[in-house]
Amino acid sequence: MPSKTPIRPEGEKWFEWPLTPASVGLMVMSVGMTAAELIGELYETISTLNHDRGWNLTMVAPARFGEIVIDREAGCLRAKCAWKAKDPSQLGPEPAGYVKGA
Repeated sequence: MPSKTPIRPEGEKWFEWPLTPASVGLMVMSVGMTAAELIGELYETISTLNHDRGWNLTMVAPARFGEIVIDREAGCLRAKCAWKAKDPSQLGPEPAGYVKGA
């Protein structure tokens, strides 16, 4: 018996985020962020996007060596993430009576 749940597209893709001057170490008296700090921010960004009702994808942070590239010269961080389109119920304005964080 076929499922009534619509099939949602999914795949893997390289995503890119700009580095801030502080993270690269271009600010006065700044040594820049460590790779661990930048990867920690990447995970926080992915988590924030996954909870954002205006972002249409759910992403899984990279888990394999070589899937995160920190390019300080180019000023960006690239990450190969698995993704899946969000269910329509996860998009748009929050439902009436929705309590965030509950």
